[in-house]
Amino acid sequence: MQNNFPLKEKINCPICNSKFIPDSFHLEKTHYDILESEGALLEFQNKKDKLIIRPYSVPRGTWITYCPECAYLIKFAAEIGKKEIVEEPHRLKQLRGEFEEFGKEYKYNYYKHEKPYMDKADYFLEKVDDIKRRIKGALDEVNFDHWATPYRQWKQAKNVDSFKFLILFFTDLEEFCNSQVEDFKNKEMPEKIKALNLPTELEVLVESIRELRNKIAHEVYELKEDEEELVEKTFIDFMYYLVKKQLKPLRLNAIEIEPDYDFIEIEKINYEILHFLHLYLETILQIRDFKISFLIPLLNDLGISIK
Repeated sequence: MQNNFPLKEKINCPICNSKFIPDSFHLEKTHYDILESEGALLEFQNKKDKLIIRPYSVPRGTWITYCPECAYLIKFAAEIGKKEIVEEPHRLKQLRGEFEEFGKEYKYNYYKHEKPYMDKADYFLEKVDDIKRRIKGALDEVNFDHWATPYRQWKQAKNVDSFKFLILFFTDLEEFCNSQVEDFKNKEMPEKIKALNLPTELEVLVESIRELRNKIAHEVYELKEDEEELVEKTFIDFMYYLVKKQLKPLRLNAIEIEPDYDFIEIEKINYEILHFLHLYLETILQIRDFKISFLIPLLNDLGISIK
């Protein structure tokens, strides 16, 4: 079975025998003069004969790293030319790098090789990408875009008025309760809200907009400014609750760094978590002052320290 490159292994230094993860690799474009191998010169009846063979392969690029203990430069081939038969020789063969051996036309075809080992940047990216995938997977389960589309239309596009947004939001709340509460068909909405075990303040807010929704459903009513603020606060706080509920099990505050990878700085991982959550949630929710009012408190609640 062939290895997939780059390898997730340590390099063994041939000089000092230390094992290490390379800081980095550098690609060096190199050119080597092709040294032909010559056979014995034989002479007979004013004739001469000598067999000349070009190398079977030639390097044209090099991956370079170094040993952090003894500074020995370690090189790996990055591009290798293989001597291969030309199936359809060209009349301008010299211009195309073709040459003749054993009655056939050959040329060097060059093949690139990936760097042989993962370097420190690769380990960091692997770690961060795995965390981002887990975060995205957890948040995608909720389908925040479904929740937030009416909110965006209400606050920005103005395609939905306050009355309609309240109806849509509360309908989604009812559907959420039905998906979370056992025997929901035999419970009234106040019982379902109670069964969610929401934070006390959020439970009060949800109950308040339930009462507001019932009020406007039975009479002609135009929402006042403070009632619009109540609806918006309930929506934002409920989104906060859902996000926190999804992310808490991921234990982002206790990310383990394997002993061999102690060069990975947790502060940089935390910054990437902040950046990714900012991008994902602000794009979908589009809440005002998102970073200050939503993201930073969320990170604090999750125990993620950003310096």
